[in-house]
Amino acid sequence: MRIRWKVVVPLAVVVAVLTAGVGLFYNGYGPMALRDKRVLKLKSPAAAKDRIDEFLRATMAGISPQVEYLGGDYQVTREEDHWDGEPNLKSRLFGAVTIRTRIAQVKLPRLLDQISWSWEGMGCGRVERSGPDKYNPKLTSLSCTTDDGLSVSLGASSDGSYNSVAFSGELDFVRYQPAHEYGPVSPLPTRPRTSGGVVADDAVDDPYWSH
Repeated sequence: MRIRWKVVVPLAVVVAVLTAGVGLFYNGYGPMALRDKRVLKLKSPAAAKDRIDEFLRATMAGISPQVEYLGGDYQVTREEDHWDGEPNLKSRLFGAVTIRTRIAQVKLPRLLDQISWSWEGMGCGRVERSGPDKYNPKLTSLSCTTDDGLSVSLGASSDGSYNSVAFSGELDFVRYQPAHEYGPVSPLPTRPRTSGGVVADDAVDDPYWSH
């Protein structure tokens, strides 16, 4: 006589298992994410933030006489989802500084020289400088990449009398973390805004750089 056993799995258990599986899939434990963890050497979010923060501060410290400046919140660009719809663990972390001090046209070359020297001293093998030219007569830029993969760029745009100067550091292959969790670049305050949400005009006149 053959005995047949019938196993009945409660519906709640099935739902719980499926829910857990979906949760793992969308939170870094799906097959593509696990493969990325084995193959890719993703930078930790905290280490990436510290590296960019350090570089931005050292750049400002290398300018003499000192200028006033503002830092902003970190921004994150996440890589596109995997082909199976699974969220990608890879992201790019970006942090920027805007110089508040008005930079006169005649003083811009000195400022760019100082920043170039700082970048070379911080691991950039060669700092590329471009512009202004006939295609971008009001724009001058600097760029370089350090040995550990930090990409840095600067843009200086002229309005005829003064230059607006901002520069940024960017790291690729960072393990994803939402931008709001990085917080502002303390103690570089975010740019103040008016009640309507528009960035305030808070440029600073300086006896050296602005004249």
